[in-house]
Amino acid sequence: MDLGRDGAPQPPVHARWVVDASGRAGMLKRQLGLAEANDHDANAVWWRVEGLIDPNDWSDDDGWRARCTPPDRWRSTNHMCGTGYWFWLIPLASGAHSLGIVCDAKLHPLDGMDSHDKAMEWLRSRQPRVAAALEGHAVKDFRYLRHFSYGCRRVFGERWALTGEAGLFLDPFYSPGSDFIGIANTFIADLVARDRAGTPFAAHAALYGQLYQSFYDSTMTLYEGQYALFGDEQVLPVKVIWDYTFYWALLAPVFAAGRITDIAMYGRLRPLFERGRALNAAMQPLLREWGERNAAGDAEAPAQGRQLDQHGIDWFHELNRALADALDDDAFDARIAGNIARMEALAAEILARARAVHAGLDGHGLDALLAGLPDPPRSLDAAWYAAA
Repeated sequence: MDLGRDGAPQPPVHARWVVDASGRAGMLKRQLGLAEANDHDANAVWWRVEGLIDPNDWSDDDGWRARCTPPDRWRSTNHMCGTGYWFWLIPLASGAHSLGIVCDAKLHPLDGMDSHDKAMEWLRSRQPRVAAALEGHAVKDFRYLRHFSYGCRRVFGERWALTGEAGLFLDPFYSPGSDFIGIANTFIADLVARDRAGTPFAAHAALYGQLYQSFYDSTMTLYEGQYALFGDEQVLPVKVIWDYTFYWALLAPVFAAGRITDIAMYGRLRPLFERGRALNAAMQPLLREWGERNAAGDAEAPAQGRQLDQHGIDWFHELNRALADALDDDAFDARIAGNIARMEALAAEILARARAVHAGLDGHGLDALLAGLPDPPRSLDAAWYAAA
């Protein structure tokens, strides 16, 4: 029997559906024994300080400052990246700034940063300019989380469902947690609506669970084993372009178009989705090997400290803008086909760029996937410029 806060017995509560949105408490997941570990061993520490941190104060180079229009860099989420980690700076409406270190547990053990003093020492050795900017700011709080990433064996069942971190969580880089909350909530709402209408929903629950797991598996490839690349100024910008292209080409347009529960659409476009997934599955180990060879000094052309302006790639920002287009079935199918063609061209360009640095680089299956396609355009060149 359940007891209330006053110790008095509480009557049972009856409901047709139970949806667990309890976050990391995972109440229903624990009760049903659905917890599942994954191989992405990463930790995070984070804290807030009074006042705002302005990256523009870190340089007196007018050219560098002018690259941000308007020049208020502090208003954005800023990422400072290094081998095995990234550090966030996020301004808050309260007038405070949120700060956090996210790192590969093998490369940066949590016991080296699990207090504010330790975290500041860690920053002084790896991001000294950031650490200097934080001196004198009052600390509001400090928290840490070990092995924050996890899966779940099942998220939708017989009138029960898990959403958000009550089910699974990947990684905060790119903020996919919000996407997966939106996807899960849409699936759950559709299942509840079917049940309320007296329509059988068990088959849909099973299919939505398979789709959700597929989205999780594909997105996890962006993170697992990839944190070492965060310190590579040659590979990381290319990886970010690829990762966003993969996201904006497939998952994002399906959700933005309100088609995440469109079973017929998945059937029509299955070969295209499978090709996009195969391209990404080959690209991630290619990027990893490229970074490993750079780190080993095995390069015919050394890495260059250059910066990348994503807005310089016309098709890249158009891919993002196009998410708002209202399309009928035929136009949507054509859009996804065009997006896959864009992924193919980008994959070929990245492979050629990587092999220009490492002639013997393994294509990890890309050569077969891209066989017969024309020579790739050099679209990334327009976005690079020399570091000041």
